[in-house]
Amino acid sequence: MRAGTVSELEFFSQLHPLTVLCYFVQLFTILLIFNHLVISVGLVICIVGVCYWYFDTEKVKMLVIGSSSLMAMIVLFNVLLNQSGRAVLLRLSIGPIKLQLTQTAIIYGLTMGLMLGGMVITFVLFNGVVTAPKLNYLLFPIAPRLAMLMMISLRFVDLFIQKMRRLAIYQKTKNINVAEGNFYQRLKKVGQLLRIILIDAISGAMETATLMEARGFGAHRRSQYQYFRFHIMDGVFLGLTMVIFCTSVYLRFQGWGWTSDVTDLNWGVVQDWWLLGLNSLFCLMPLFGEGAYRLCEN
Repeated sequence: MRAGTVSELEFFSQLHPLTVLCYFVQLFTILLIFNHLVISVGLVICIVGVCYWYFDTEKVKMLVIGSSSLMAMIVLFNVLLNQSGRAVLLRLSIGPIKLQLTQTAIIYGLTMGLMLGGMVITFVLFNGVVTAPKLNYLLFPIAPRLAMLMMISLRFVDLFIQKMRRLAIYQKTKNINVAEGNFYQRLKKVGQLLRIILIDAISGAMETATLMEARGFGAHRRSQYQYFRFHIMDGVFLGLTMVIFCTSVYLRFQGWGWTSDVTDLNWGVVQDWWLLGLNSLFCLMPLFGEGAYRLCEN
């Protein structure tokens, strides 16, 4: 999934790549260590709000719809497979098959679905902020070959879609519509397009390999296309997020935001709502940074 790229003029995009990486590692950790339904809902809402700020509205809507289908599938599997919970809400009997809808399955499924859906949306946001030069800057000093492999993998899907669209448009000019005909005819037309793309990909790969060999790739440390410097705003942002993250982790080990029994939901516990506010503040830190950045610029 991809919702776009964050503009270079935005505060979040101007942060040092290492600062952005630390923020997303902390965000993924927060999504993993809490299992309270209220906190999961709040985190997903905040992450979607950040995506609405940086990306196109229609693309974010499609992203939310796709993530919601994943969440619904997880809830459905939990309802079907988790038959040993308390508080049975509904019993069904279809011949020899007996099913029951339990409160445990619903709450656990919702919590797991929201956590995994939030991770998917967070990864899309990460993909929009950490562009190719930033990924090169982070990985090439450590593992240049792995970095090149990841760059090729990340670029492949986008280039594949673009070439497929261009070929489909070109085929329409020759009165060949891929979307028309029965299933066998459409499959045959798509196969012809894939064959063209495969031949082009092999030719491009051979040319790229020759160019990399000519430029001595892997012989010594490579220079970077774009240099990144650590600024004061990176230190402030990293310091604030680290303080909030460490506080959340400490409170988690004190028992906040975690229930050994997912059905034991106490909606009126003040601790959970304080923790929800703290984690929401962490998720919305890029937006607070945008406001401070614009205020300083003006």
